[in-house]
Amino acid sequence: MPRTADIQAAFVAVIQQNPKGYRCLHTDAFVSKLREFNWHFSPKDANDWIERYQPGFADKTDGQGENRYWILRNMGRVH
Repeated sequence: MPRTADIQAAFVAVIQQNPKGYRCLHTDAFVSKLREFNWHFSPKDANDWIERYQPGFADKTDGQGENRYWILRNMGRVH
């Protein structure tokens, strides 16, 4: 049975550091990790969750689509 805290755990687990040193993630990685925790979010649901619960992250996607590239803003933090 999925737990709400697992969403946060999945989010933290997929955060990486890009070559410039910023913490970042892609929506598809978040969705895949959520499935390991028995949460089945669509990419849109995952993006909506990030927008709502992770205000320190900004969408830096080039172009359109649901697989967004999220990057932690300066002085931001993971909630």
